[in-house]
Amino acid sequence: MKLVDARKQKQLSQEKISRIINVSLKHYQNIEYGMTIPTVTIALHICEVLGIDPREVDEWKDRRQPF
Repeated sequence: MKLVDARKQKQLSQEKISRIINVSLKHYQNIEYGMTIPTVTIALHICEVLGIDPREVDEWKDRRQPF
């Protein structure tokens, strides 16, 4: 599941989530766009707010290419 889809299902703005989890809007946007991997604490907090399993977040899945 994409973070943006989960956020929209909860009808929350990026700004609202960034305030709830106590990070800057830019930092949350970078997390949502997959440009930044959050700390475990922040990731769990985001998932708690959105009501999703952190193992199912597309932006955080292992993207290493097989040999």
